[in-house]
Amino acid sequence: MASSFEAAWQHVLLPWFETAAPRAFEQRAPVAVVTPFRSQAYLLRSKLLARGISLLGIKFLSAAQLRERLLRGCGLDIPLREHLRLLLAIAAEQLVGEDPESLVAKSVARDPDHFLRVIDQLHAAGWDFDEIAEPALREIAGRFAKIARDCGFTFVHEADRLAATSAEQLRPRFAHLLVVGFNGADWPLWPLLHAAVKSPAQATVVLNDPRDEARDLDETWVGTWEEAFGAVEPIGEAEAKSLSGNLTALNSQLSRTGSLLETELERIARAQDPIDSVYFLVGRDATEQARAIVALTAKFLCEDNCERIGILFPQKGALPRLVARFLDSAQIAHNDGIAHSSPSVFDDEAWRAWLELQQNPRLKFLFRFLRAVDAKIFEKVSIFEVEEKLRRAYADVLIDNIDILREACARSENKAAIASGLEKVQFLPAMATCSEFLEQTKKIFAQFGWKQHWSEVERLSRGWAERVPKRFSKAGYLRWLREILGASSLGRDEYGAHPYSRVHLLPYSEAEGQSWSHLIFAGLNEEAWPALDEEFIGDQEIDQFNQRNKILNRRAIKRSRHGEGQWSIAEGKTFLLGSAERRQIRRRQLRNLMESPTAGIGVTANLYSESAPSRIANPTELFSRLHFAARGRGVSQRTLQALEEQTRAWLNDWSPFDAQKTDSISVGRTRYAYDIRRQLRAFGEYEFALRTPPERPVTLRVTDWEAALKRPAIVWMKVFLGVDPADENSDAWATATGQWVHRWLADSVRSANGDAFVELHEVDEIRGRLVENARQFQNQVRALCTACAQSLPDWWTSGWSNALYVANCLAAKLSGLEGDWTHMAPEFALESPMNISVSANESLRVSGRIDLILARGERNQSRIGFPELWIIDYKTGRQRAFSLHELRQRETPQEKFRKLLGKGRGVQLGLYALAAHALGASNVQLALLGLADELEPQFHLADALAHHDFWQELHRMQESGAFGMTGPIHAEYGFAHEYPLATLAIDEDLLQEKWAITYPALAIAAEENL
Repeated sequence: MASSFEAAWQHVLLPWFETAAPRAFEQRAPVAVVTPFRSQAYLLRSKLLARGISLLGIKFLSAAQLRERLLRGCGLDIPLREHLRLLLAIAAEQLVGEDPESLVAKSVARDPDHFLRVIDQLHAAGWDFDEIAEPALREIAGRFAKIARDCGFTFVHEADRLAATSAEQLRPRFAHLLVVGFNGADWPLWPLLHAAVKSPAQATVVLNDPRDEARDLDETWVGTWEEAFGAVEPIGEAEAKSLSGNLTALNSQLSRTGSLLETELERIARAQDPIDSVYFLVGRDATEQARAIVALTAKFLCEDNCERIGILFPQKGALPRLVARFLDSAQIAHNDGIAHSSPSVFDDEAWRAWLELQQNPRLKFLFRFLRAVDAKIFEKVSIFEVEEKLRRAYADVLIDNIDILREACARSENKAAIASGLEKVQFLPAMATCSEFLEQTKKIFAQFGWKQHWSEVERLSRGWAERVPKRFSKAGYLRWLREILGASSLGRDEYGAHPYSRVHLLPYSEAEGQSWSHLIFAGLNEEAWPALDEEFIGDQEIDQFNQRNKILNRRAIKRSRHGEGQWSIAEGKTFLLGSAERRQIRRRQLRNLMESPTAGIGVTANLYSESAPSRIANPTELFSRLHFAARGRGVSQRTLQALEEQTRAWLNDWSPFDAQKTDSISVGRTRYAYDIRRQLRAFGEYEFALRTPPERPVTLRVTDWEAALKRPAIVWMKVFLGVDPADENSDAWATATGQWVHRWLADSVRSANGDAFVELHEVDEIRGRLVENARQFQNQVRALCTACAQSLPDWWTSGWSNALYVANCLAAKLSGLEGDWTHMAPEFALESPMNISVSANESLRVSGRIDLILARGERNQSRIGFPELWIIDYKTGRQRAFSLHELRQRETPQEKFRKLLGKGRGVQLGLYALAAHALGASNVQLALLGLADELEPQFHLADALAHHDFWQELHRMQESGAFGMTGPIHAEYGFAHEYPLATLAIDEDLLQEKWAITYPALAIAAEENL
């Protein structure tokens, strides 16, 4: 039993290697060294290589590798964690089927991993499921164990205990065995280590001397080893290590900090003479903290006494990833013991899209899958045509279920090819046995050519899947597929895979028990540390559960044969580590780490919280304790701010990229674009504008022109890039309601002979036809749902009723017009393109459909057929009509209309009026009709013709392809459009000024909304 790694190295480890290494390759059984973490094995290897000791024939094993060797050839089938999560979810679903009100069972079925960890803890401690207090959890655990046994699985801790009981009967697995680095935190591994030490002819176990922070755990750990293998031999102290600077004073202060032994004068003296071997660095955020860590690492590496630097992190996250990237950029060789997750070879966009589609067979996920998959599902039909027709089908029925849309396409002549393609998109059943799921998966994977996917699934399901007797949900099966095929691997940067380097990135829990010249305690903010209480029950239940741990531990402990006061664990049992025990272990680990460095210490934290950047993040107790011990002062917010300023001044312009050449051209272009977007000048190619005029003529819909005055960037991306960010974020109900209402009204008055204009009927007759059309549409959608074995959703019926009410209101507003107006044309389609002349040789090209045109007078030979028209654009949403009563004194209708145009309102009506004028109409009235508005003329053709310069500016936008950007980027309420990331930070006031410079005729002074 050693008090430190140095003592163990001098008195046990080095002599053991000097004796075992020369003859290791001659042994018939392997010579092995077992350590809890790879970093400890790397430390031993590096020290041995430095002394010229050969490692030929010596195996360095982790716990998992040790288990694999001990259980080799025993015939036990230890399942993957992914399999256990699936079986546990199946057990929970069974209970949900019997008791639908069991919230606990539903929670476990939705996320079984948490409860699986609880079961593992109980198994590791040697207790059965009867120790679980909650009846529902106890029932789930019992069913889970039965299903696992039916599948032929053996739990890992059961296998460890079987190995321990049979170790003496089997031939020795090792010639010599060295076990080092394990302590009271490794109680779940006790049966495995017990089996390993019983196996070889000679075994050496190095134990640590218990500390006060976790004395009960560690003393019982030592006592259990003594009970099994004999008394422990104490090891003498190591040769006194030389501490540079005044780290000796730091260790002394750490032991006295907060005690009554320290006088006020001593504290003042310590504040006046701070310990200079401890560096406190605070960054504003994770990036700045990472820069400070790498800079401090570079400083430590330049010191003569630098032997081994440890950079410690609470857990995986952005900070260790940034530090690794910066070290790689600075070309500093290091061992990234945390590493970063690299996606599986199967985890591509098509695979993720398929999983989403299977989980949610909706239109949005179908589009994602079709864009990602390589298989030709729709044969000769392009993906763009498929999306367009499916969107139209969805807009017709407003149900995005794939089965219902497939049925709707099958009943449409022009969508037969789409329906045929959708038939090829197969789905897993909602409930099935594991074998049935696998059979259907094999068919689907074969269709897409995913041979490797299926080979891996078949390999991992072989031998046990057919033994799962019960049916379970598709959600559980998809989660299992996602886990086994999407399991990530650990990746490291080019300079991060050097296990024998001087710099090591490690979690705090893995750094204990090693030798360090320098340590950097990183991420010392409270929010950065993982919580120890991970139970999914309330605080009171957690306290009771912790008390239950203590009862279990006390019940398992018995007196050792080696004297009074020595404790050990009863055979077949281990400590059950609860949150209280884990806290003790963490305190012991941190205390050992604070005393281990010999040359220097770095302490780093963030100034601001990652979750709430405007709030100062609280430092951990370790940060405060080290600061008080080294500086003699406590830590306040002002202290943190001062440390951040000092860190920023110390770093100055230093960058981890200084040692690495960067792509100056790429960086220069990015910087140039950044600057151009923020210069007060006309919009250019970096601001939603083409560098040269478009090669093909551009035709915009009338509604797009109105939107281009409000959100020009969105329209530009839609027209020139084919990207419509409004597809997934728009209000589908509002769009569908408008389309239904327009179609029902049009069908109610449309002529049977195909003439655009029909005689104006009585309003009651129109409303009767409208209701008939609406009910016929409802019956059609209900028939689609019935054909797909689904019921018509209640929410759909509610939306349909609202649309019928809106259509009725708009139809009623035509009452009394039949005596004044003789003809009407609903849904009047403009020519495509419709050329509107804005000058002698310039035309604005538009397309669109006018909601309603009223006509009177004698028919003529013009293309529209009537000289006098009333164009009505009715809105089914909240938009109101233009208010003529708000005209200011001495403000003409033309001036009022111009301000509406500048705000993006009235553009649609104005273009309709100009189009009607181009078709031969001479007198045109305009009206925007809302649900709460009275039908009356609001503007006239002359008001639109008066703004020649405005329409010319639209023509310039059309011909140049330069739209620019203006309007609000962010929406506090409602739906927000998605803009490219590089454009989000530009000030809106600057955008308005640039808009005025680029298109003066389109800009208006800021006034109140109309």
